Amino acid sequence: MKRSAAVIFLVFLAFSVVRAYDCLANPGIIPVTNFTTPAPPAGIPEGWKLDKIAGQPLVNMQKDGEAFYLHLISKGDSSFGLRKEARVDVKKYPILSWRWRVTVLPQGDVRKSATDDQAVQVYVAFKESGFMGLNTPVIGYIWDNYAPKGWTGRSPHTGGDKIRYIVLRNKSDNIGQWYTEKRNVYQDYKRLFADINGGEPQGSTTGLQIHINSHHTKSPAESMIGDIYFSNEPADITLAASGAPLAPAKVARISAVKPPVIAKSRPGKTALPDCFSAAIEFDTDSIIIEENFQKEMQAAADYLLQFREETLNVVGHTDNVGSEEYNLALSRRRAQSVSNYLAERFAIDPRRLKVQGESSRNPAADNNTPEGRRKNRNVQISNCPE
Repeated sequence: MKRSAAVIFLVFLAFSVVRAYDCLANPGIIPVTNFTTPAPPAGIPEGWKLDKIAGQPLVNMQKDGEAFYLHLISKGDSSFGLRKEARVDVKKYPILSWRWRVTVLPQGDVRKSATDDQAVQVYVAFKESGFMGLNTPVIGYIWDNYAPKGWTGRSPHTGGDKIRYIVLRNKSDNIGQWYTEKRNVYQDYKRLFADINGGEPQGSTTGLQIHINSHHTKSPAESMIGDIYFSNEPADITLAASGAPLAPAKVARISAVKPPVIAKSRPGKTALPDCFSAAIEFDTDSIIIEENFQKEMQAAADYLLQFREETLNVVGHTDNVGSEEYNLALSRRRAQSVSNYLAERFAIDPRRLKVQGESSRNPAADNNTPEGRRKNRNVQISNCPE
């Protein structure tokens, strides 16, 4: 009898040499992916290993804006994954964050072994125990087709008792849309493995795998995934605890941000928190925000998550090219794009974002030069006194 992909994955992890992450640019973040360049001809990013279970693996790297993502395809006969060693103490770094997108869903249902096919799965393995590591506790985060979101259970395959699943997304979610997940892995472990050591991990994680399989149902599947990291950042912990869906719109070009984010005290109001200010520039006739400059949007979200009573004004602007009527509508759309980004990606209450458009009024620079017009195509995010 064939073992499931996840069970075989445990054998690989049991004999892996795990690696600790000691040098971090941000001490609150432990990166897992490092997709900053196209993969080698074989399609396997540096630091990752291919686990082929069945069929022909189809894997490559794609680029979305400035970010690279892993692209997985099964034509209906494949089961394969990419794994990476990672030793992380989830008590100290409890949040696992990643982005994923499905473009083709197989006819799968994780609740039955005969239909256990998914377009994308994220597995986190912990310290192994038992013969050949087959008792390794593994959490599987699943994008299923028919299983309901929120369903949890054990692998239906022989030898898969220690694989515990959580269905995060299914056919009710939008095909082709990027979604961001933030899971408290430590809390998920305590809930799923309450029968092992009282729900306490017996050590750090040993590895992470991204997997696709559709060989059970013989139906095609396709997905993309990237930006995976462990975190103990307060904003990530808050978002994971909220349970709010994080569904980024097709946004992104935060181009050269001028001026940079400003946080300063309000004069005469020492009881209030520091104010916030940032400017985001746009390409001509565009409302799209690029994620390679996401830190400004993250800063705005962090501010609102920290100061729960505060609001921000989100004011769109244009250059002076075009009619006043068109520019007014465009400036509002730009402001709404920024508001949607904060609301959908970071679960910010839209009522805390005061959206308005100013057209080409109140320019930040001279409209007679290309550089000046670029600076004037912006959205100002602020609650600082003028």
